[in-house]
Amino acid sequence: MKNYDLVAPCGDYCGGCGQYNGLIVETARQMSEFANLYGFEFRAEGAFDFKQFVKGLEWFIENAKCPGCREGGGPPGCEVRKCCFEKGLRICFECEEFPCTNFKEYADSDTMDRYKRFKEIGFDNWVEEQVQKAKEGYEIHLQKVAALRP
Repeated sequence: MKNYDLVAPCGDYCGGCGQYNGLIVETARQMSEFANLYGFEFRAEGAFDFKQFVKGLEWFIENAKCPGCREGGGPPGCEVRKCCFEKGLRICFECEEFPCTNFKEYADSDTMDRYKRFKEIGFDNWVEEQVQKAKEGYEIHLQKVAALRP
C-alpha cells in the first residue's frame, strides 16, 4: 500500500493509527503475556474475573486490526468517506465546501491544525510529514507519540 493510500478522507493518517499499525493488537498481546507470566490470575482473585479479562485481551488480539479507511476500515457509516468518494476527492481538505456538516464530528483542533498545514504545504509534502510523524511513533488518535510501539 502506498503512503497516499493511508490518507483517510477525514485527514487522519492510517499509518499513525494504532489499529492499522498493530499497536493495539501488540499491546493486548503483551498485556496477556505479562498477566500470565507474572501470575496476576492469583493476585486479581476477588478483584475481577481474570478469565474474562484475558478473554477481552484475546478479542483485541483477534479483532483490533484495521485495514485502513480506504480498504473498508474506520467507521462503517462514515459520511466524510462517502462524500469524498462521491466527489472523487483524495481528502476532504481538498473540497471547496470544507468544513461542512459531514465533517462536524471530526472538526477538533488537531484536525483543523492538519488542515491548515495541508493548505500551507500541499498534499504531497503533507503526506510526507504524516509518514515521518508515524515513523517517530505519533499516534493519530492519541495526538501524541505513543509510549508503546508495534
